[in-house]
Amino acid sequence: MTEVDNQELTTTGEQFFSEESRKALAEASRLLAERLQAHTEALLAMTGDEEQAGLYEQNAALEELVEGWNDAVYEHTGTAPLLLDDELEDEEDEEEPEEQDQVISVVSRFDLRVVDLEALLEAGRAAQERHPAELDESGEREPVESAEQAIYEISREVGEAWFELPGVDLVAGARAYVVPEYPFEPLEADAEDVLTEVSAPNGAITHAETWA
Repeated sequence: MTEVDNQELTTTGEQFFSEESRKALAEASRLLAERLQAHTEALLAMTGDEEQAGLYEQNAALEELVEGWNDAVYEHTGTAPLLLDDELEDEEDEEEPEEQDQVISVVSRFDLRVVDLEALLEAGRAAQERHPAELDESGEREPVESAEQAIYEISREVGEAWFELPGVDLVAGARAYVVPEYPFEPLEADAEDVLTEVSAPNGAITHAETWA
């Protein structure tokens, strides 16, 4: 018993050590002793092949009686011999929070309508000549023969050129700035499912832009 406990008993002793609390503690101790013995016998009989659910039930039943016994001790003496959950909470409070990197996810989508394919292809081929892409397995560059290839080549050179693409009208566009909620899955640049990776993570949208 600590000095603090002694002080509490001196100032509030009349609240404790009643006949009622004495009987309650005796009953709580009896129940706990019986449950502890049964629990021990059940554990000793286990071989590891049993379902874990049975073990969890045994643990829960014992934990409930331990808490009840601890409460009965407090009601009788004003002291708590087992800190139980309070000790765990104190340890968690003492742990310093982990510092998290600041991450902002910018997610955008632009729908484009091709109105002059030849102009777009010509601009795409010119961009490829100025900024050659990596060669394919045959040692040649992929020819610019489609609208998407032309847009890809132009974007490699100037970035997001959605408003200035030759022969293309912007149908609609949207961009969102998201502060992800931890924990979250970071973007995998080499993921096979690109469509899944470019979706917005869970979090708070701080800014948004739309065009039409």
